[in-house]
Amino acid sequence: MGRAWRPAADEVRDDVVAEIAEIAEIAEIAEIAEIAEMRSCRERSAGSLPSPDTLSALEEVAARVDPDLGFRLFLRALKVHSVRIEKARYDRLQALGERFGHPAALIDFGLDIAWPPIDTARRDATWDFGFSRLAGQAHQDWRESREELRKTAGGDDIGQTPGSGAAVLLEDTLRLLRSALPDAAVTALWAGASDRPGSTDGRAWLRLIADVCRERLREAAPAYTPVVAPARTELADTVLREVRGTAPSVADKVVSPHWHPVPAADVMDALEHVVTRIDPDLGFRLFLRVLSTLSVPLTQERYDRYKAIGERFGYGEYHVSDVDHLIEAG
Repeated sequence: MGRAWRPAADEVRDDVVAEIAEIAEIAEIAEIAEIAEMRSCRERSAGSLPSPDTLSALEEVAARVDPDLGFRLFLRALKVHSVRIEKARYDRLQALGERFGHPAALIDFGLDIAWPPIDTARRDATWDFGFSRLAGQAHQDWRESREELRKTAGGDDIGQTPGSGAAVLLEDTLRLLRSALPDAAVTALWAGASDRPGSTDGRAWLRLIADVCRERLREAAPAYTPVVAPARTELADTVLREVRGTAPSVADKVVSPHWHPVPAADVMDALEHVVTRIDPDLGFRLFLRVLSTLSVPLTQERYDRYKAIGERFGYGEYHVSDVDHLIEAG
């Protein structure tokens, strides 16, 4: 009796074969063109496609031996030949790798990807992003320094155009810098979102973040020109209701009561300013961070509303789930 297919492998076998077959078709066309130009296979330059024979053998492995092995060998062939992969195909390869249980880095490392231009309106981060993500990365030993900021600015998600993390962080930061939000409110906002009060100085902190983001963009995407797109205001009233609905329950709380305490009321006032006068999207992301800092209990109904708002903003799969630990049992 033949070896039984693993269920997951059986489900993706046809998809793996289809990916290889599509590249094989391109390779055959390229080879015909080479013959027409009187060029031998020995003249293939770096970055050319694998030969049709190689791809045919990979199809056989994927279809008849082991689709997982065929997939991994196919990836290796793409990398060895420096085949330029469009973003749509890259996303399909990542999806296949996930179905096999492979880490994203297995597909990503060494693959030549034709990244689309940076677009801060494109929501392709799985988790949080921008200024709220930076606040969420603050921890007990974290220091508000250029070195720490470089780590966050350089932290693109798997599947993001290089420089995207810095671009969205810069956009958020410029929104705050160019607003009428007082320095004291900027400090309170950072304290509430990061749970690290007393360690920043209003706009001086924002200017440092912006400076580091620009450094990263000069390295990763020198052709990119930073822009601040018009704020998405269609959800302003919806987000404002959630902020105002939470404010009374935290009115007597403080951020970090034993170390440079900041009244929660100041944080909520700053959030309301961001939502109504700067950007409801940024305001909602910071609001989610503040909920964790203040340990605000949530009902399942409220959490579901937050999920719905996140979906309308286009957030990644696990973004809003950062606060699911606050849902009360029962």
